Amino acid sequence: MNAMTATSATTTGSMDLGMIKRLVLKDWYFLRVPIIAYLAAGALALALVSHAGEGTFFAGSILLITVLITIGIHLAMATVVEERKNQTLAFVMSLPVSPKEYTTAKILANLLIFLLPWLALLVGSFAVIAGNAALPDGLIPFTAIVLLEIFASSFLILSVALVSESQNWTIGAIVFGNLFFQGFLYYVSHIPSIAQTINGPRIVWSSAAVTLLLGEIATIALMVGLTFWLQARKTDFL
Repeated sequence: MNAMTATSATTTGSMDLGMIKRLVLKDWYFLRVPIIAYLAAGALALALVSHAGEGTFFAGSILLITVLITIGIHLAMATVVEERKNQTLAFVMSLPVSPKEYTTAKILANLLIFLLPWLALLVGSFAVIAGNAALPDGLIPFTAIVLLEIFASSFLILSVALVSESQNWTIGAIVFGNLFFQGFLYYVSHIPSIAQTINGPRIVWSSAAVTLLLGEIATIALMVGLTFWLQARKTDFL
């Protein structure tokens, strides 16, 4: 009897919240040091952005984006791909845990861990822009759109890692996400209603900006649902 069969009785029943909590805390424990390091790097990025110089602003922006993208990649690789590679997944699935509980725990752990630095850097970015007279407040909507795209891209990587359990597929998702991000930056910065206000003194939530934000949120929700659906169709996790 494989682990999938052994836990099939609990798959359709109510989930064990205690087990989910333990699996989430496990991932938090093993990633606590890297997250602190990422927060420190994010703080450095915001410090660079807050300086009036064009060079430091550019360097800080690149560092901020790099930190967030790296966190998403690190989380998916460490909590999913490495578990499969190091045979940790076989041990986890031998516990009294259903595939649905495992999937829920992985999604919750990754979202909560990613949200900590992501929210901190999002709020920090808004504060830096609003508090620095040299930076136009029109940057705020653009910043929100860009950082939410990074959030969605990180979840795509996690979703592919969970469903495929393959390092190659996950790397493919990383490459796709990074290429898409470059095109997305170009596209958003050339939308007339955004391009005309990005360097302005006022925060303007144009219909295009709001539509993009809602589209990103809907995409994330769709990926969450699709991940659970694909995981539920699996017949073997080992």
